[in-house]
Amino acid sequence: MRFINRLLTCCLLWQLAAAGVFAQSTAPELPPEVASTIPSTEFAGKGKLTFFGLEVYESSLWITPSFKGLSFENHSFALELHYLRNFSAVDIAKRSIEEMQRIEPVPEQKVALWIKTLSEAFPNVKKGDRIVGVHKPDFGVTFWHNGKRSGEIRDADFSRQFFGIWLSPKTSEPKLRQALLSKVNL
Repeated sequence: MRFINRLLTCCLLWQLAAAGVFAQSTAPELPPEVASTIPSTEFAGKGKLTFFGLEVYESSLWITPSFKGLSFENHSFALELHYLRNFSAVDIAKRSIEEMQRIEPVPEQKVALWIKTLSEAFPNVKKGDRIVGVHKPDFGVTFWHNGKRSGEIRDADFSRQFFGIWLSPKTSEPKLRQALLSKVNL
């Protein structure tokens, strides 16, 4: 009887924990310091990037009401990456440029500049860190690390290509794009 009571208790605790995780994972909150930079944002979707079975990060997208997925570069929005592993700023920058080049060639003279600029805007990240990029059309991108502003790149072309990693129809991760844009009219 004691075993059955323990088993039932464990099952009940597991159900409560699962319900809590599910409730927390349905619509994350945009950090208030970031939300104040984009009025009227709404949660659009989220997804997880895995690579050979390793979880890399969870991503979430917040958009303005007029947002259209096929013309994402013309709208303000915020994309958050919640890292599930440690990475150096230089590795993040280099990988970002590689992904940008898969979608659209980056002129050689910009590659080194963009890697340097990204490395300065992004810190080294640890498991649990959050980076939010806020895209502003015709301006560029502002980055936030764990709720603190970490950098800004005033280059609209860079911002379009950078966010294309996740939002372009040519992304290397179409399932992640679909998850991020799940509530969006394309």
